[in-house]
Amino acid sequence: MTWAVQISQYDLQYKPRHAIKAQAMADFLVEVIGDPAGTPSTWWKLHVDGASNQTFGGAGIILENPSVVVYEQSVKFKFPVSNNQEEYEVLLGGLALSREVGATRLEICSDSQVVTSQINGSYQARDSLLQKYLEKVREWSKQFEEVIVQHVPRERNARADLLSKMVDPSWMSPIIDFLENAKLPSDEKAAKTIRREAAKYTIIQGQLFKKGLNQPLLKRLHPDQIDYVLREVHEGCCGHHIGGKALARKLVRASYYWPPIMADSKEFDRRYKRCQENANFHKAPVAELSLLTVSRPFSQWGIDLLGPFLIGPGKVKYLIVAIDYYTKWIEAEPLASISSANCRKFMWR
Repeated sequence: MTWAVQISQYDLQYKPRHAIKAQAMADFLVEVIGDPAGTPSTWWKLHVDGASNQTFGGAGIILENPSVVVYEQSVKFKFPVSNNQEEYEVLLGGLALSREVGATRLEICSDSQVVTSQINGSYQARDSLLQKYLEKVREWSKQFEEVIVQHVPRERNARADLLSKMVDPSWMSPIIDFLENAKLPSDEKAAKTIRREAAKYTIIQGQLFKKGLNQPLLKRLHPDQIDYVLREVHEGCCGHHIGGKALARKLVRASYYWPPIMADSKEFDRRYKRCQENANFHKAPVAELSLLTVSRPFSQWGIDLLGPFLIGPGKVKYLIVAIDYYTKWIEAEPLASISSANCRKFMWR
């Protein structure tokens, strides 16, 4: 009524409101009013992944806050770790990073089903070292208000996986350091080897190529790219599942090369499942055949009793016969009666 009195001085006309869709009204309220609570989400999302080999391991950590500010870390472990150990190591690193930036509620995503199931209680940690890792993770998780650990497919964790492999050095690293920055190791013998090897290479647009006298420049592949190139050449649109040696030669013709290219190609062809299933049966013997010059392994004979026949001189009417199967030698003797004494006498004679 107060508003009606104050605006009565203006020439206003009132009309009844027509029906409008409820969704249009809801969209309008959300756009104009916004979040009625006024409190943004406090959940942080943590993606972790690791990569390990026999000498060291790497970790990739991606932490995303509610304002879509992303923290990325790539960590290298200078000690040998197993797959499950490095997954726990990278998880502890992610928890430490989350605590430093002030996260209170954390949603952890990992592609390791073993580690996520052990933390959630679905799996039991039997290894003593993994039990210590598990206790450490649960202890650090108590520093947050709420922590959720879930298993995600590897495709949804690709960024963290890429970060974990960025710290992976290869055989190309010292050569690239020498060609770009003239950097050599302190060991005189190793430095001499790198100088000799670096003379065979050149860097073009950030890529390392191998020079040759009668061949084009060959692109040197990082170890992470080898499996993809082998698979693409072997079974790709132009591949016809060739053998290991032919595969290595085809890679060279495609301008790719790395030091153990022949050994890797043979190993890839050997363990390729579909090639093994559809290959022809190998009928050659496993080992070379050897001749036997003695007859002792085949020395075998048989004995039998024949009769009765018509009675002959000495009232004999039975026949005992022994045959050597290898030499085909036959021994026979007539008997008047079949008894153990007569058979024993014949055998000894």
